[in-house]
Amino acid sequence: MKSKRLPDAEFQVMQVIWDAQPPVTTTTVMDRLGRERGWKIQTVVSLFGRLTERGFLRAEQGPGRGRAFYPLITREAYLRMETESFVSRYHNNSVASLIGALRRDELTQDDLDELARFVKEAREKGR
Repeated sequence: MKSKRLPDAEFQVMQVIWDAQPPVTTTTVMDRLGRERGWKIQTVVSLFGRLTERGFLRAEQGPGRGRAFYPLITREAYLRMETESFVSRYHNNSVASLIGALRRDELTQDDLDELARFVKEAREKGR
């Protein structure tokens, strides 16, 4: 899939879809997200339509008049794509620049340990 950034509302819908067991319906998203956001059902239907057109969802005829939707990209794949785009755009593909931009005083010992493990594993893999 070509890199396509999701607008906030579409990303929120995808979060619900990724957390649910497919297939997902507009009713599922309306129950879990739409009501708290004050969305009308037509808003959710429109968001599903955009996500389908853009290649994030596949639609099938569901029971009755409804449609069933399946994600075509995993959360992990989408987040990887977004992160790579961010690092490329704002840090010139430099992970060191990205980490340098983090406020060092906000990094916990667990964060530092995780970074150290990442570096060690990358070195062992010969990257």
